[in-house]
Amino acid sequence: NLFIQNLINSFGTSVVAGYSAAIKVNTFGITTFTTLGNAISTYTAQNIGAGLDNRVKEGHKADSIIGLAVSFVFFIVCFFEGDLLINAFIKESSPEALATGVQFLRIVAPFYMIIVFKLITDGVLRGSGAVKCFMIATFSDLIIRVGLAYILSVPYGVTGVWMSWPIGWTVGTVLSVGFYAKGVWKSKV
Repeated sequence: NLFIQNLINSFGTSVVAGYSAAIKVNTFGITTFTTLGNAISTYTAQNIGAGLDNRVKEGHKADSIIGLAVSFVFFIVCFFEGDLLINAFIKESSPEALATGVQFLRIVAPFYMIIVFKLITDGVLRGSGAVKCFMIATFSDLIIRVGLAYILSVPYGVTGVWMSWPIGWTVGTVLSVGFYAKGVWKSKV
């Protein structure tokens, strides 16, 4: 976040204001999704501990359905009503700050249905003790997001920074789901 914030600061105060408002909205959504991941983590650990590892897949599926429904609602609200959300966090909004915040939400919101799946799958990995796989998926996401923010900001400006979020999330999700599908969580049973 420090690296990303430093990069965003270079685009001026209006961009910083718009980003600051948008990241608050985004954080609310991500925190909600993380809660679903934490719930399945506990559920996974309890069921593995009880020798009921077959319930883990059922729980993952149920949590994923809930997560997709919740993330879809967040997507609709953030994508189509982003200006209302941004204005709720900016006292004296400039047109550029509002446009910046709305643009951020419109770029990342369609990918909420991907990141929620990663966070839920990460919960299974953590709950089963496959923490190394969780860390690989998570750090890959973060490193890619920061690296691409700097790389994409050169040709695309601040829009390139926003584009790094979905790319990082997608790579992290592919890794996390790949570990889950491979059954690394079962090897910890």
